[in-house]
Amino acid sequence: MKTINRCFTGLLCIVILSTLLAGCGFFGKKIAVLVIENQADEQIQNVRIQYTSSKEVVEIGALKPKEKYEHTINNEQEDSITLYYTDSSGVEHEETAVGYIIKGMKGTTVLLIKNDNEGKWVVEKKK
Repeated sequence: MKTINRCFTGLLCIVILSTLLAGCGFFGKKIAVLVIENQADEQIQNVRIQYTSSKEVVEIGALKPKEKYEHTINNEQEDSITLYYTDSSGVEHEETAVGYIIKGMKGTTVLLIKNDNEGKWVVEKKK
């Protein structure tokens, strides 16, 4: 009888603890990630992203050729993100990185920064 009571008490504790953790968002937290990759043969400078609504700015700095940076997107509210960077000629570029962040969204957005054959800088988006 004591063994059954111990098992029941242990099981009850596990159920209560799991319920509390689930209620706090411990399980299944939705994560959204932005990956910025410099696929050019030249370093880019002054790389930063800015959330439009909250005005939060994330300073990344320089990205060497073939280097990438991963950022966990703040998906607690609706927003959007703009990417800024300066190319090797000193020209600053502005691109929409994430056009619309839905509260609780998840997934990965990849931005590939490239310099084409004509010397034009482009950002290719992949999901």
